[in-house]
Amino acid sequence: MPIRSGEVTLREFDLSLSATLHDIRNHPSVRAHLRDSGPISRESHDRWVRENLVETRRLYLFVVYRVDQPQGIALLRNIEGRAAEVGLMMLQAERNRLATYVAAHLVAYYGFEVLDLEQLYSYVPLQHERALAFNLGCGFERTGKASDVYHELVLTRARSRSHAVHKRFRATRKIVLG
Repeated sequence: MPIRSGEVTLREFDLSLSATLHDIRNHPSVRAHLRDSGPISRESHDRWVRENLVETRRLYLFVVYRVDQPQGIALLRNIEGRAAEVGLMMLQAERNRLATYVAAHLVAYYGFEVLDLEQLYSYVPLQHERALAFNLGCGFERTGKASDVYHELVLTRARSRSHAVHKRFRATRKIVLG
């Protein structure tokens, strides 16, 4: 089920998007912020897709489009009870701020309002200060859990509904499912 607002659409993954997903996952602006910045082979990618998106659905993955151009991926994974990890990997996010902003709100909306989750966790690499600032600006709060690798952040459904940034988004942008 696609979800969109304005020019930005999150298209739920299907096999026809596998090559696009591979290209996004291998883009230098995405790889630069991951623990393993090396390229992902096509064979490894195909195995990951088969194991996580085809044979067993372990996550909800969306390809983010602005107009008709792929801009990144948004995902919800590690779902336990009413909590999940949220992720956003955008091509040249610093240049595509509007698409990044809209995609972040859409994937959170999907988690809270479609999947009925109560908490979204974000794991931001310690060295990725822009992503940390972005998450905090979107209402995520530090959990206080220590890590040598990530900042662990959480956004609750209640905070999402009351936070000024989310209220402004909902007041000024229409969200369309389907």
